[in-house]
Amino acid sequence: MTGSQTLDPNADEEVATAPLARLRAAGIRCLPWRDSAGTYIRVPLADGTEVTFSGTAADRGDTPGHDVSTHHPVREHDSWQASLNDADGGCDELYDSRAQSLPYEEDTVALVAAILACAREHGGSDRTSDPDD
Repeated sequence: MTGSQTLDPNADEEVATAPLARLRAAGIRCLPWRDSAGTYIRVPLADGTEVTFSGTAADRGDTPGHDVSTHHPVREHDSWQASLNDADGGCDELYDSRAQSLPYEEDTVALVAAILACAREHGGSDRTSDPDD
C-alpha cells in the first residue's frame, strides 16, 4: 500500500501492515515484539534509543477493547501510541491518538510521520543492533 491509497475502514488487514510497510520503505528497521504488556513494534535508532509503538482496538459491543496489539484488524482500530525509550529506562511519549478518534488512515499517517521525524533526530535507523537486546 502506498501513502496515497485509502484503506477500507472495514478491512480485515492487520492493523500494523500499513505503518510497517511505510516505515520499512523509508529505510526504518522495525521488529515485531511481544511481552507481558502486549504486542508492539520496536524501532531501534542509531543513537541507542528505541521507538516502540502499538495500537489499541476499539470496544466491540459490550466487550471493552483497548488491548495493546498490532494484530487486530483495521476495522477494530481505535488509536496508536508510540514512545521514545532510552537505554537507562527513560520513556517519553512520542505519539498518542487515544483521545482524538482519528480515522485509521489519518492516524497511521500521523504515527509514521512522528516516527520518521524522531528517527531523523536520533541519527536514523539502527540496522546493526541485536533484536534481542
